[in-house]
Amino acid sequence: MGTFSEDMNGYPTIQQIEYYRARARGGFSLIIPEAQFVVSKTEAWIAHQTIVGTAHQMHGWLAITEAVHSEGAKIMWELGCGLGREAPVFVGNGTSSASENPLFYNPSVKAHALTIDEIHEIVEGYRIAAQNVLMANGDAIEIHAHYGYMLDQFMTPIWNHRDDEYGGSFENRMRLVKEAYEAIRGVVGPDFPILIRMAAYHDFEGGRTMEESKEIVRYLDELGIDGFDIDLGCYDSGRWLTPSIYTGEASMLEAAAEFRTVTDKPIINSGMHTPESAEQAIADGKIDAAMFGRASIADPDLPNKVWAGQRDEVRPCLACNTYCSGHLVVNKPISCAVNAEANYEFEYHIEKTEHPKNVAIIGGGCGGMEAARVAALEGHKVTLYEKSDKLGGTLLPAATPCFKERLRLFTAWQIRQLEELEVPVVFNKEITADSPELAEADAIIVAIGAVPAKIPIKGLDGSNVVGVIDYHNDNAILQGNKIVVAGGGASGCDCALELAQAGKDVTIVEMMDEVVKGMVSYTRVPLLYELDRFGVKQMVNTKLIEVTDEGVLVEHDGKQELIEADMVVDAFGMRARSDEANAIFQKYGHITTLVGDCIKPAQIGEAVRGGYFAAYALH
Repeated sequence: MGTFSEDMNGYPTIQQIEYYRARARGGFSLIIPEAQFVVSKTEAWIAHQTIVGTAHQMHGWLAITEAVHSEGAKIMWELGCGLGREAPVFVGNGTSSASENPLFYNPSVKAHALTIDEIHEIVEGYRIAAQNVLMANGDAIEIHAHYGYMLDQFMTPIWNHRDDEYGGSFENRMRLVKEAYEAIRGVVGPDFPILIRMAAYHDFEGGRTMEESKEIVRYLDELGIDGFDIDLGCYDSGRWLTPSIYTGEASMLEAAAEFRTVTDKPIINSGMHTPESAEQAIADGKIDAAMFGRASIADPDLPNKVWAGQRDEVRPCLACNTYCSGHLVVNKPISCAVNAEANYEFEYHIEKTEHPKNVAIIGGGCGGMEAARVAALEGHKVTLYEKSDKLGGTLLPAATPCFKERLRLFTAWQIRQLEELEVPVVFNKEITADSPELAEADAIIVAIGAVPAKIPIKGLDGSNVVGVIDYHNDNAILQGNKIVVAGGGASGCDCALELAQAGKDVTIVEMMDEVVKGMVSYTRVPLLYELDRFGVKQMVNTKLIEVTDEGVLVEHDGKQELIEADMVVDAFGMRARSDEANAIFQKYGHITTLVGDCIKPAQIGEAVRGGYFAAYALH
């Protein structure tokens, strides 16, 4: 899991060192840091990593290794030679590949085919990197040949069109991996563990199949590789890069288990494992170890909590991919939607204040609850006011689909934190600028959220129209088989998928040229896959004109059309309760902070992180 928090020359920062230390301290037994480059000349976006292949790089690895070892964990250094045609293009071109392949992010540009001399430089890079790992006291090495990155491009015919000794036959396509392994083995000796990370199959037309991967594993097993890190996919398939809620838990387990038939070497596997799925998979003999990438970002103390019998205390990863994977594609350091301290363990520490304040928090959604949790941990006297009879806000209806279990778990986790901290919660109490409770507060945090937007469309208030939140609160109010979902945002698409999974005939009507256009691609691609799989029709560039008793009247390409529907779901989005929030701010501005959807409708992470920082700033 990349952090993107190293210095520009590639040397780890104290921030990165403490990130890995925190996860070792939290009980993870083997830390596999983000892939380290053995060369920096294969593509423009890593050219700035000038310490590659030098003693300075070794010193950086040693700093992380010492931090990990000091907490009782082992470390396996993952070595790669670049992303090849998959490399980002935010710093320009200059990318290499096995052959002149179109760049994934900009197909109009072709990668440069590595020369024989450049390939030999890569092999030498692995040899030097192995020396650096030994000198840095590393415990194992993993060769990164996954995700359609450089080594994968040599191994796979669709990307390797070479006619020299590194292309053509199976043995030639495996030559670079073989030479890299032999260079490493020649340095570390016969007893030092060397693993390889690769996909069971690519899951796109022309990509590598399961049988082809089994042939590779047989070959590498005989060559001497000590273990296999196996999951799925590559950039061209998309849905497996960082599996989402739409792919499900332990989603790549069965693919990895297939390789039990071709090797008796250890197999490790990732893919949205839970402690329960991992334990069962190992007990069943399907794998030997399970990896927790994003789960470790959300809660670095996951193993220790499980060992202590505190499973419910584990902060669940939402698999939203927003602040982790989503940050990587735009060259930003990672963080986490539910853990604002992730990757910033060195900077952020919740400490008891010497000056406790009376803190009024208005709104019991995810942002308000996070503010209450942090403020209480800091020692402030907190009172949380919620206008309904339960905590959770709009997460409660949003979490009702079967694939939204992680939202349900996160809401339950937040509620449990407030109970353990004994934070007073006043239910059925709507606070306004004139409420006397605010006059006694030293600090006010407003997290009153948003309400469904009211769009002036004829018939949208009819008896055959149901709001998406109302539907989630009571599925029974939606009758009939033909359903039109008006609005192709995240809530509309989730609703459409849930209805389609229940066997409904569903059509999404969306004004923009794509549905869920602003969603991070790692989550959007699997969602679109599921919508297609369950037959959800998508009418984009389509304007809803009117809702009638027969269905909806829409306009597309200047022509009007009636789409028959038994009922319509209004998923036109939310409107911030900004007027109410600003009224409080106008009266108590010097002590008031606004958080989350009451500023503008946003994602969960913005509300949770906003709540964290609003309380953190109180001191």
